[in-house]
Amino acid sequence: MKKIFWALVPAILLNVSCKPDDLIINTDSDLNTLTVTGYLVSDETNGYSGVVDEEAGLITIQVPYYISDTEEIQGDLTQMRVTANLPQGATLNPSIAGIHDLTEGIKTTLTLYNGSSTEFTIIAAYKKSDAASLLKCSLDGTNATIRVVEPEEEGEKGTIIIYNTSSSISSYLEYGVCEASPWASISSDSYDETTGYFNLEAGAEITVTSQDESTSVTYVVSIELPSFVASGTMGYTAALFGFQFYTDNEMGLQATAHRTLAAVGNYLILSNSLDYTQMIVLNRFTGALASGVTVNTSGIDAGRSIHAITTDDAGHLVAVAFSNTADDDTSNDNFRVWVWESGIEQAPTSLMDEDLGGSFFENAPRGINTSSYNLGRTVTVKGDLTSGKAVMGLTAPVNYRPVFITFESGVPQSAYAEWAGGVVSFSNASKNIVLSTDTSNGYSYIWSTANHNSGIMYVPAGTGTRAIKFDTPTSHWWTGSGTYDHGVRSLAYTEFNGMNLLAVTNYLVPSTGNHYCRLYVSNITAAPSTTSFVDGFLFDTREGTVNGTGDITGTGFSVTGMTSFASFVSGKTVLGNNPNVTGDVIFVESEDGNTVQVYMLDTDQGLFGYEITRYDM
Repeated sequence: MKKIFWALVPAILLNVSCKPDDLIINTDSDLNTLTVTGYLVSDETNGYSGVVDEEAGLITIQVPYYISDTEEIQGDLTQMRVTANLPQGATLNPSIAGIHDLTEGIKTTLTLYNGSSTEFTIIAAYKKSDAASLLKCSLDGTNATIRVVEPEEEGEKGTIIIYNTSSSISSYLEYGVCEASPWASISSDSYDETTGYFNLEAGAEITVTSQDESTSVTYVVSIELPSFVASGTMGYTAALFGFQFYTDNEMGLQATAHRTLAAVGNYLILSNSLDYTQMIVLNRFTGALASGVTVNTSGIDAGRSIHAITTDDAGHLVAVAFSNTADDDTSNDNFRVWVWESGIEQAPTSLMDEDLGGSFFENAPRGINTSSYNLGRTVTVKGDLTSGKAVMGLTAPVNYRPVFITFESGVPQSAYAEWAGGVVSFSNASKNIVLSTDTSNGYSYIWSTANHNSGIMYVPAGTGTRAIKFDTPTSHWWTGSGTYDHGVRSLAYTEFNGMNLLAVTNYLVPSTGNHYCRLYVSNITAAPSTTSFVDGFLFDTREGTVNGTGDITGTGFSVTGMTSFASFVSGKTVLGNNPNVTGDVIFVESEDGNTVQVYMLDTDQGLFGYEITRYDM
């Protein structure tokens, strides 16, 4: 706890350690060096200086009005001890030893070595603080970097500098929290008495007035950009939020239902495979439920299951229906695609309704029309589905195929399935990320097996055998102790500040059969090789960078560092054990190009988000 000390002791006051009642004799001193210190009997560790008025014969021990920075606690002036530093050869009579009532005061006479004397009365009085500084400001719910700069000269204004290190900062400005000098008061037109927050928008002013009202200082808010790191490097990075999914959640979360993610504007959307009308919409910077905001699902076929959602490059929400010819249910044989052209609160447009057994898929090179096929566990889109050329990336977990559907101005043109070589095993979270809409020389993409094989493949456009399988990391990665107790799940890719970022969910299955998940982020470069994923390591959410968790705010053994089947909160029960082994990872770039967010969803068990910036902080 900070203590208030009164700077009234002369610089030559000896730094001594003594019991109260002691007299300390100063050499090379005169009357002006007489100093007196008072101590409350209740706390003899803190001394309070006395102001010596020789002409009036008065020594006033100045005790802070409140001896606590946070509680309205006054010291007991009737129970005090006193010590004095005396000039050489001087004496005090009578002695000042003992416990005194300094509201009444005590009298003593100082006699110098030359025989001259002065009678003093020693009293104590409460002194209100004249401190009027803004100690710190923060934005509730963020790790925003804020600096308070004091005015250079009396009468000038100080500055509250908010470094605009995140595209989320503007969403938090109305949640300002400011702390001033102890017992000083804060006033501002930007203060909301209902919420208890300051709105720290640019130009807002906050005035701090000292407890004794002798001093006032005004601070004005300035929002500034920090400098940038070099292209090809990562700047300031930190967790945005993280939380587990619990059985008593108030968001409407359902076990096994939330399998994929999409981001539209400031919203983060969780799919719902059990009831597509109940997709969950969150604030993607805070993780809080977006009150009153829902996804309009008018016109979507009743009874269809939507596992997979995403956004195209124009920011439109896209959803596909899970379609399956491997069972006897013919109601889901048609592959459906919807796009929300005018925002998530407007009805979607149907772009595609094709039978998996029909000609559209039957004519696809490499064959999609088979007796046991399913699509729509995951989905990605490169390009704008409503304008120009776009390519949709899908996986077929049963027949182990990356599948592509091309669109031209919202109209499906053709389907293509490719065998990329490598591991012949996909799981429900397997993902096919299309890298380009130029398919003149084949498809370029990245995909994951989403299982224990830890298969992460980079496939450039071309012909023949061209897939590159990334080496599995051996550090910042769960390697497990057996074949099936670890692996990869979903993944995401983006290009940012000269980097080619690949984020992959790494999971570990302990002996209980449940699992943990964390996120590994790497710069695989524009021309990857088998070692690029390992060589380009940037950070993982559990262990941070190569220098440890301290370098990345939020990393570690927490809800922002990993997901877990075990509750992080005593007494809570995690929603489920994710029996379908699903989950998702997505990147979302800011409009100004200075930040990118990455989110990891672990079905039934949790969700967290990080932000990577260009800022040199």
